[in-house]
Amino acid sequence: MIKCFVLVLSFRRIIVLSGDIKRFMNWLFPHKCIACSAEVDAYSTLCTRCFTEITFIDHPICRVCGRMFENQESYDQDEICDRCLETQQHFDMARSLMQHDSFSRRVIMRIKKATDYGIVKICAKRIYTKYPRLFDNIDYIIPVPSHWTRLLRRGNNPPDVIALKLADVSGIECRRLLRRIRRTEYQKDKSVVERAANVARAFVCNCEESIIAGKGIIIVDDVITTGATLNECAKVLKLAGAAIVKCVTVTSTRPSHKWYEPISSLS
Repeated sequence: MIKCFVLVLSFRRIIVLSGDIKRFMNWLFPHKCIACSAEVDAYSTLCTRCFTEITFIDHPICRVCGRMFENQESYDQDEICDRCLETQQHFDMARSLMQHDSFSRRVIMRIKKATDYGIVKICAKRIYTKYPRLFDNIDYIIPVPSHWTRLLRRGNNPPDVIALKLADVSGIECRRLLRRIRRTEYQKDKSVVERAANVARAFVCNCEESIIAGKGIIIVDDVITTGATLNECAKVLKLAGAAIVKCVTVTSTRPSHKWYEPISSLS
């Protein structure tokens, strides 16, 4: 009886001590907002200010590219945007988590600079929760590849990290089935036509076509603007026999008539 009493007391001391250690560690290494690095409580990933700044993609959206419409109030249901009606889209559908704005730009820049992969994990979980049916009948998740020279200079390829995290949360295999064989110019300040021409014939299959034939594939990128890069990747996969090609990005811009003039973007 006495031994049991002593054991209970010892156990309670361990619990109290572990709580003290946890509080000390939280004080020594405070939890920070994944977007702005402001201190938050132990159960939060975003501070209140940053959370209110998020513009999550919401319906109505384009049924193909998944983007919110420029004049959102003019639509009461999902439709196909003018851009997708005028362009041959080789992917079956694309979906994004957030609207591309000043806040999400900060998120993307942190991913691009590889300063915090924790934010990638949060985004991957939210994408999977928001679009669970997007992952139906999918065999592989693949990243948009970077040219080796750019990878050498930058040190990382953001779509690689996002794709790996999506593979973790979905349980779908992540593979690098595409290779970038031509170093393209940055898409910034290019029009729709220029962007498409810039990435034309820039990708090839990185495996035997039999691995792709009849498969369902999700292509992952950080941002979709006009969709030129994702469309070119999807074209290569469809020519290799892929049955389904879908696309996932963290952010997306709204369809805009301004695309027919040079525009500035991260993609």
